[in-house]
Amino acid sequence: MTTLVTGGTGVLGREVVSRLLANGDTVRIMSRRGGASNAAGDAEWATADLATGAGVVEAVEDVETIVHCASDPFGDIKEADVEGTRRLIEAAKVADVEHLYYISIVGIEKIDYPYYKAKVETEKVVEEGGVPFTILRATQFHTLLDTFFKTLMRRGPFLIVPGAMKYQLIDVGEVADHMVGTLPEGPSGRLPDIGGPKVQNAKEIAEQWLKATGRKLIRVPVPAMGPFSGFAKGYNCCPENAFGKMTWEEWLEKTYGER
Repeated sequence: MTTLVTGGTGVLGREVVSRLLANGDTVRIMSRRGGASNAAGDAEWATADLATGAGVVEAVEDVETIVHCASDPFGDIKEADVEGTRRLIEAAKVADVEHLYYISIVGIEKIDYPYYKAKVETEKVVEEGGVPFTILRATQFHTLLDTFFKTLMRRGPFLIVPGAMKYQLIDVGEVADHMVGTLPEGPSGRLPDIGGPKVQNAKEIAEQWLKATGRKLIRVPVPAMGPFSGFAKGYNCCPENAFGKMTWEEWLEKTYGER
């Protein structure tokens, strides 16, 4: 059986690919960037762009399962995520793909944020697309907040974060473990949401990041307004499904060392 992993070079995709290969599965990595099977021949490679449809038909040939991790939150969300998934599903139907496994985000229908609205649309495309599917929603990864703080740092000495925003950060590797572990169950519809071990506010998360990285930034408190209000209400969290084990503090220590 060949499993295609879209976004196979991304943060989550890489983790999924490594676990599938460790299981002895035949894996095809799909990415917009050109590549080739590695020297050991462990994985196949397919260059394709969901936003344009280029290479998608070829990428799904002779594939039984698709793990759909590709997303473009900073690009043309409508074309890459919503319409791109529609293109992927149309190609998958022609190729008689048996299972499409889609990763999504907890609470997206309750948060007024353009990317989350696109994810809701994409879920609907998956549900109505005609290919047997599984949808798993997870909370935000540790790496997302780490990247966010690094980006803010490059813009100046101020860390402007609505401190009331809540997160239930989860390790990307634990999400990949769950996805690969549930994949053999076949199309399962909507799975229970999963989140990290505890809910924290952004103020605490930012302070722990500053301590772990040794950065000297001025944290500027601002209210959680507009789309941030949904985060302040914890719509992006699922404390009743605390699946993950690695805390934010543990991830910081693993990434930056003990201080």
